[in-house]
Amino acid sequence: MGRKKIFFILLMGTLALGCIATYLIFSKTKTAFEFVSIEKQYRFSDMQDVQLAAAKKNGITPLDTRDQISKQKNEVVKISTCRAYKIAHLTHSIPYLTHDAKKLLEDIGKSFQKKLKEKGYKKHKIIVTSLLRTSEDVSRLQQVNTNAVKNSAHQYATTFDISYVSYETTSLFGKPVSNATMAQLLGQTLKELRTDGRCYVKYEKKQHCYHITVR
Repeated sequence: MGRKKIFFILLMGTLALGCIATYLIFSKTKTAFEFVSIEKQYRFSDMQDVQLAAAKKNGITPLDTRDQISKQKNEVVKISTCRAYKIAHLTHSIPYLTHDAKKLLEDIGKSFQKKLKEKGYKKHKIIVTSLLRTSEDVSRLQQVNTNAVKNSAHQYATTFDISYVSYETTSLFGKPVSNATMAQLLGQTLKELRTDGRCYVKYEKKQHCYHITVR
């Protein structure tokens, strides 16, 4: 094999590795806090009593411990990272929702991505930070979060939290977009679905997330 051919192969290999490394760097979840100012029209205030009533009506019987989830396999579906959203590392919840709640989550993710595409921005995923909680999970959470309530809507598999400060970049193509801009697009998405009667939404300032229950 000639020297020129060997050099060309090595050059192409180096370029390919460089592209892969660049993609991996840019595709990392944006975990660093970025100040995000949410417009008043997106500071939804569907409170605990409203969301809890919907959760009790549409959800499962609350579980005491996580190992009881096997008894609810017909009522819930496991939620995993997909093209529409990313599931964060969960510490006080497990990745399950009712079928209707999963459909709502998928629609939120897809609608959000559609808005990004229409504006020519790079593709991103929303990040889900909390899903189904057992009574045991709620008790543990109350020890570290004074805002956590004992009778949480999360116990009915109808409710999930979505971060409005962090997103996952999934493409190098398109215009750069800030977390602040994506927060506005996420707010628009939720406003549309909320207006359509699909969900209740609570803006959680301290937790930097939207608390959402399917209707």
